[in-house]
Amino acid sequence: MTVANLTFDDRLTDAEYILVGAYLVVLGSLSIMFNIFVIIVLVKGNPKYHAVHNILLLNISVSDLLLSSVAYPLWASTNFYYRWIWPESVCAFSAFWCFTLAQNDMNTLAAIAICRYIIVCKPQYEYYLKKPNFKYWILVVVWSHSVMNTVPPFFGWSSYKQEVFGTSCSIDWTGKSASVISYNIVVTLTCYCVHLVIFCYCYTYIIRELTTLPSPPISEHIIPVERVRWYHRVSTSRAVTVTSLSMVGVFLIAWTPYTVVSIYSIWSNSLSTWMLLLPTLLAKSCTLLNPTVCALMSSKFRKAARMMFCKNKRIHPTVAMFAVPEIRNSTTSSCLRISGHEETIQYRGNLAQNDVFIGDMTITLPVDNNLV
Repeated sequence: MTVANLTFDDRLTDAEYILVGAYLVVLGSLSIMFNIFVIIVLVKGNPKYHAVHNILLLNISVSDLLLSSVAYPLWASTNFYYRWIWPESVCAFSAFWCFTLAQNDMNTLAAIAICRYIIVCKPQYEYYLKKPNFKYWILVVVWSHSVMNTVPPFFGWSSYKQEVFGTSCSIDWTGKSASVISYNIVVTLTCYCVHLVIFCYCYTYIIRELTTLPSPPISEHIIPVERVRWYHRVSTSRAVTVTSLSMVGVFLIAWTPYTVVSIYSIWSNSLSTWMLLLPTLLAKSCTLLNPTVCALMSSKFRKAARMMFCKNKRIHPTVAMFAVPEIRNSTTSSCLRISGHEETIQYRGNLAQNDVFIGDMTITLPVDNNLV
């Protein structure tokens, strides 16, 4: 591992170093608070996600919490001194820590995409996801892939070094040796390009499946429970897909500029210090964006948070929020009867069939022309 000697052109001004340090302090503090909040809700709030989906979201939050609480203080302090003030071994450790945790996030998002693909497009294989130890094995795969890509610089395949502005550390993207170039190409393919292919493939087929599912048939004046269940499953899948896609989107927005600049640096050193610094700062913001998207986009997460922190935690099931005059034996009824000329039918309440809980969410069913 090497420590670069900064030239005058590489340095920022003292005010710019302080500004970057303040940014990291604020970013790190908010990331710690937001990720702790997400972890508490996921662990204690019981948002009733699919077990695998829940554990993978928890893995991202833990990863972001570790990164913001360990690496950010190191980087922020160096900016206030306008130079790297820690030993060379700490520089290598912080770069390894950042790269491993960032890779862990992307691996986890890819695992979520694959799980969503199985649930929506290949439901015949969903039973694999429900096996007791599956969620732990998938974590082993996610972390193993991360470490396998970040350990080689400690054994001579490339190296970790200070970035050009001198206050944080990363992979040696600017080295011209065969070892450095080959490693950079491999990690770009295995840590970014492969994941991008997984995201595009899985979510393309998920969206296509969710937009082309045929509605269960209905007979005149009767809405079968199967149709309510179908709407619940599809609406839930769409909501989870939107949340997952949003997390992928912010991750790619945060890390793609850094990836592009890093790849460019393999072949050319012509970029200015700020052109190298800005993508780095944007990539670091991902530790705050992930929990924010999870909290804002997931209705199940928001509901779990309200259940945890509101004074009245009791849920009052409602069976009157629909344009249906009668629900016969709501826990076992096979149909909902309607009358009149309402444009929509809303059901909210505890309804189950064959021990399958539908839920207490509000479901709006469009009324077909032949229904009334």
